[in-house]
Amino acid sequence: MTKHKGRFSLLAGVAGALTAICLGAAFLIAPVWQYGYHASGGDVLARALTTPVPAPTPDPQPINVNTATLSQLMELPGIGQVKAQAILDYREAHGPFATVEELEQVDGISRRMVAQWGDRVTVSQ
Repeated sequence: MTKHKGRFSLLAGVAGALTAICLGAAFLIAPVWQYGYHASGGDVLARALTTPVPAPTPDPQPINVNTATLSQLMELPGIGQVKAQAILDYREAHGPFATVEELEQVDGISRRMVAQWGDRVTVSQ
C-alpha cells in the first residue's frame, strides 16, 4: 500500500511542476504580458521606430523689453500680468532700459529671473 502511495505523491509532484512550467511559459510568451504590448494593437517599439521625429522648433525671437507689449512680456517664464505691467510702468517712468540687468530694478523681478531668461530678452533699440 505504501508503494502506491509514494508513486501517487511523485506523480502529483511532477504534475504540479509541469503545470507551473506551462503556466510560466504561457505568461512569458503571451503578448498581453510582454513589455510594450498595447491593447489597441501593434508593437509599441515598432511604432516608435517608424514614427518620424518632429523637427526641433526654432528658438523664439528675443523679446525687446523696450518695445514689448503686455502680452509679449507675459510670454517670459515667471511673468504674469502684474509683473508685465510693472515692467511697462517702470519703462514709462524711467525711459527705455539700457541693459537687460536693469530689469532687476523693477518690483517683483529678481536677478535669478533675469538670468533664467538669458537670450530670450533684449534691450536693442
